[in-house]
Amino acid sequence: MSWTYAPTFDAGHRAALAGGKNLIYVCPPTGWAVVPLLQRLAETPEPGLGTLLLASEPSDAVELAALAATIETLRPVHAVSGLARAGRLLKSGAVRTLVTTPADALQLVSRALLKLEGLPRVGVLWPETHFALGAASTIDTVLAECGGAQRLVVTADEAPLADFLERHARRAPVVGAGRLPAEPGGRVRYAVVDPQRLAWAVRAALDVLNPASALLWDPTPAAGHRWAEYDADPSVRVDAHPGNEPVEWAIATELPSADALTALHEAARNVLVLARPAQLAYLERLTRSCDVLRLPSEADRARDRASSVRAELRDRIEGGELLGGLATLAPLFDEYDPALVAAAALRVGEPATPVRQATEEIPTWAHVHVNAGRRDRIRPGDVVGALLNAVGIPKDAVGRVDVRDSFSLVEVRSEVAAQVLRELSGLTLRGRSVTARIDKR
Repeated sequence: MSWTYAPTFDAGHRAALAGGKNLIYVCPPTGWAVVPLLQRLAETPEPGLGTLLLASEPSDAVELAALAATIETLRPVHAVSGLARAGRLLKSGAVRTLVTTPADALQLVSRALLKLEGLPRVGVLWPETHFALGAASTIDTVLAECGGAQRLVVTADEAPLADFLERHARRAPVVGAGRLPAEPGGRVRYAVVDPQRLAWAVRAALDVLNPASALLWDPTPAAGHRWAEYDADPSVRVDAHPGNEPVEWAIATELPSADALTALHEAARNVLVLARPAQLAYLERLTRSCDVLRLPSEADRARDRASSVRAELRDRIEGGELLGGLATLAPLFDEYDPALVAAAALRVGEPATPVRQATEEIPTWAHVHVNAGRRDRIRPGDVVGALLNAVGIPKDAVGRVDVRDSFSLVEVRSEVAAQVLRELSGLTLRGRSVTARIDKR
């Protein structure tokens, strides 16, 4: 079956996009399905930041940024993974499209690194996922700061969002790019996959299923490069179109739309969908029967290795000729449990683990110097509040706070010290922008 993803943008949709009006775009909760909308966004006329895209998770922001970067009118694109770097790029005018979470957007605003007033365009990607993560009020705050910006709302189902759409995209035209089916489709298997481990998951799925013929379905622009390792495997075909050549298994490396899933069912006897955790609810509404396929984990491989070692030991025991080894180990049996001797023998040749001296002092706290104190009207609560709310470290990672005339000293757990230095520097406390460094005195 031939299948293409080409959402229809009628005259009203095109006029809304061209005129900076709000628009609602309904599609599956997956990045590739948004690409046709992004391709229709006109380049903003003024230099600097033109488009802000709000993703629910940092990993989603990275994935969406990679897709947006394939579109010339949106480049350069940056996904926020560190506030300091994002702020530097924004200030230098090196970002045309910013992809971030609402919480990180507000952090950039609070540090005066991001200005939302006068921003031409903001997109909220699958607000239902944001709501499930408790970020509804954060989105409302960001959109309020954006003022008269064009709002693009991308959702899997607009019906449950009536109140949100009434407040932020009232009477906006709706593009039905990929709606849920009236009746769920056929049976699928699925595996929950972290996007950073997608290549491993595909390899593991092929190893587990061992199909005589397989289709790797990937509708993203980078599909050819992404799966180049399978070019030499005659049993695996990589394509965005299921085609008419039947296969034993179709492995969807991205969440399919209802139409795409129908095409996959027609092309393959079995369908496996590799889904992100947040996509499971949508997948269950898409299909009539959804069964998990368990992929091997590191723990499984460790058990396999241990089983292999035990099998080899059994063979050696049953094969005999162990008198020399017994003679070597016999004196130790009088000092230690034979089981411990056997376990130690397995590790002969490995570097010994040094025994930590009981008197060795293990540093657990770092002392951070902040260049603001009583003269700046700083109080200990201001510093603690910044560490807990802005930096985001847990309460038990903060120790003694000593506010002096011109600076403050604060104890933090050593493991969060680097985060504190990175995230605290540039924050504004009582109207003063502060810097933080390790105090070595």
